[in-house]
Amino acid sequence: MCGILGWLGNHQSGDAERFRYALDLLTHRGPDDRGVLDLSGVLLGHRRLSILDLSTAGHQPMLDYETGASLVFNGEIYNHSELRKQLESIGHCFSGNSDTEVLLHALIEWGEDALGQLNGMWAFAFLQPDKRRLLISRDRFGVKPLYYRQGTDGFAFASEPKSLLALFDEHRSVSEHTLLDFLGNNLLYSRNESFYRGIGVFPPAHYGCYDLDTGQLSLSRFWDYPDQVDETLTEEQAIEQFDELFTDAVKLRLRSDVPVGLTLSGGLDSTGILAATRKFSSTQLNCFTSVYDETNSGELEWARIASESADATLIPVSAAGMNWLNVLRDIAWHMDGPGYSPAVYPLWQLMKKARKDNVPVLLEGQGADEELAGYPQYAALEFMGYLSGRPGQVRNFSGFKSRITGLQRTFSLKWAIAWLIRENFPSILKWRRQRVGFQSLVRGNVEIPDAVDSRFSWETEPVRRRLLEDHSMNILPGLLHYGDSISMAHSIEARHPFLDYRLVEWVFRLPVKLLFVMNETKWVLREYLRGHDQMVIGNRPDKKGYPTPVSQWLANHSSELESLLLDSDSLLYDLCDPVKVKQLIRQNSRGVLGAEHHLYKLLSTRLWLNECIEGQRYG
Repeated sequence: MCGILGWLGNHQSGDAERFRYALDLLTHRGPDDRGVLDLSGVLLGHRRLSILDLSTAGHQPMLDYETGASLVFNGEIYNHSELRKQLESIGHCFSGNSDTEVLLHALIEWGEDALGQLNGMWAFAFLQPDKRRLLISRDRFGVKPLYYRQGTDGFAFASEPKSLLALFDEHRSVSEHTLLDFLGNNLLYSRNESFYRGIGVFPPAHYGCYDLDTGQLSLSRFWDYPDQVDETLTEEQAIEQFDELFTDAVKLRLRSDVPVGLTLSGGLDSTGILAATRKFSSTQLNCFTSVYDETNSGELEWARIASESADATLIPVSAAGMNWLNVLRDIAWHMDGPGYSPAVYPLWQLMKKARKDNVPVLLEGQGADEELAGYPQYAALEFMGYLSGRPGQVRNFSGFKSRITGLQRTFSLKWAIAWLIRENFPSILKWRRQRVGFQSLVRGNVEIPDAVDSRFSWETEPVRRRLLEDHSMNILPGLLHYGDSISMAHSIEARHPFLDYRLVEWVFRLPVKLLFVMNETKWVLREYLRGHDQMVIGNRPDKKGYPTPVSQWLANHSSELESLLLDSDSLLYDLCDPVKVKQLIRQNSRGVLGAEHHLYKLLSTRLWLNECIEGQRYG
């Protein structure tokens, strides 16, 4: 896990020194080593966080002296051992034990065809001087970030925009289209544009070939979600196949030469990971759990049940005083943009504690909800599908009643009804957003972009279509962005077993009837837990997500919020009516449903503008 930077073009005197400064802005991503390759017209830089092969054999940029090829790589290739054996069988020799060296040889041997064989997360640049090209790629789901820009002074890429801003200060201006897409549509990077004008987001599941002679970049997709659902799969087969795939996904992600831990909430996802580790590891996993001082909304009791004999390190999270806002400023700088999830704050404290305890690798449950239908919108869509009638499905009062009971047990009756209304009456949702939300705040001359069109067919079954959209565009990309930013801010590598591509492909072939069995959400994961000594968690009815008392935190800082959000020198002032912003602050203090979500988005936007655009912190 590292930070990468590259600049291909006609460099001037002093550019190499500026490049090294820009690279060192990524030190938090790689505090253990630093390397720069300086060739004619090519600068490649790397900051290393040593996870596999802690020796100098893992130094980057990594060179192959026979071909002249070089590689800078951020991420982990979990199946590197298997690929190494395959490459050795056809004559490749290795000097170290890093996955970077395996990736280098795989790219030399197979080129872009190697991408389909990689099980991992990555953003890399592979330079082939003899072919006069640079091959760049990002993993299937965009776990690892990659930004780029192109201009008359060349092509450049980086793990974070801040390094590109250090080289090309003209991009330190807001992409209002991206910002309004985020504030108005709750979408993050759905158009592959960053929050900085002229800096693009390299799309997941793609590779790009940059021609060193023509300066042209061509993009190609190397992976996509499966087209077909396997309607023949039985419940018994689903349980057996999930067990095999998920257990192996966890096993691969325990490969490390440094300590490995787990973010444990007591929910289904993290408990599933914990259960899997106990199948083949006698070493007790380091577990970290956030708890809140202000409320009892944390997951402490459930985490204790899940961990049983394991020791879970408790991280108290409080927003007392001004510390919360100060930390949010640091978060804004590391994220290089605003965010919509207040869970970044407890995650920041958790990652900080893990690094202090010398646990630089943490397993997380990200991706499970967007695959296994863990959110209320999927249950609402399944319910409506039952009412409208699916082929071969018998409708009766018993089925209707059991579904209502299941919704009520998992999400509460209030939320179940709210989501049913939301999914079936878009006009009511639009009215709601105009009453409480960014659309209710904007000045008359501000135009919110149209929502991004889905690339998935309307003929796709509604639950599956929503899962595909949320996994690839609406929800998961934002969660992965803030997870990577916050973990790497503390030099922590976060690994996601639920994003093993073999498991993802299998899940998206599941028919809806196996996503909801006996009206249980995430049924196949619950069965896994019940079969691996986690009966209590497997039977847990409620869905809390990552509860954060953000409404109370915001209410406790109302005066500071007014000062920040009503600053007439800020871009937000040009976008939002100050009278309506004040009203939103008061609505949050009164506990109006949803006000805290929109208020937090405004706050995170203001802090990002302050830290990264308006000059408070450049480096």
